[in-house]
Amino acid sequence: MLTMTLGPHTVKDWLATPEGEHWELIHGNLIMTEEAWDNSRLAWKIGIQLEKHLDTHPSGIVGRNIAFYFPEIMDADGEGVVPDLCYIPNDQLNKVERTANVQKGVIPALVVEILSPSTVHIDLVDKVEIYRKAGIGEYWIFDWREETIRIYRFSENAEKPVAVQSFEDTLRTPLLPEFSLEMPKIRQALNLGRKGREQSL
Repeated sequence: MLTMTLGPHTVKDWLATPEGEHWELIHGNLIMTEEAWDNSRLAWKIGIQLEKHLDTHPSGIVGRNIAFYFPEIMDADGEGVVPDLCYIPNDQLNKVERTANVQKGVIPALVVEILSPSTVHIDLVDKVEIYRKAGIGEYWIFDWREETIRIYRFSENAEKPVAVQSFEDTLRTPLLPEFSLEMPKIRQALNLGRKGREQSL
C-alpha cells in the first residue's frame, strides 16, 4: 500500500509526520508505504546474514528502517529516505546521532530495498538517482516476485545495474570481500517467490 501527498513539502513537513508510520520525502512529495509480510521477512533474513558477517568482520553495522536526510542533492530542500536495510561502515559511525529520528550527514555504503508493486517507480527510478547523488556506493533491489536482484555500483555504472542476479545465485560485494549471501537457502527458508507460491498451492 502506498499513500502519496503531493508537494511541495519540506523536510520540516517530513519530520512532522506521525511516529511509527513509514513516510519518505521523495522529490518534494510525502510518501507513506506499508511493508508487506514477505518484504519484511526477506529484509529480516538478509539483515541477519549481514549481522553474522559483521560479528566476525567488524567493519561497520547493519541498520533496518533507519531514516536518512540528504540535503540539497535533488532540489533546494533535499530528500528523506528510509531504506529497508543499510550497511554503515565504521568511518561513518562517528556522525551518527543516536537519539535522532533522522540521520543527517551519514552516508551508508550499501542500501537494500525490497520491491513491492506500489513502490516500483520509486525504488527503480527515484531512489537510484537519490542514492547515486547522495554518494552511496552500492544499491541492491530485491524482487521476490520475479526472483531477481538488481545490483548497482555507481562507481562502475552511474545509470544501470552492473548485474541482475537471480534467487539461484550467491551474492557478493567488494564492500565486504568475505561476505556471501546464498539466495537459494534464503528462498527455501522463507518459501518466497514464484516457486514458493506454486509449492504452497
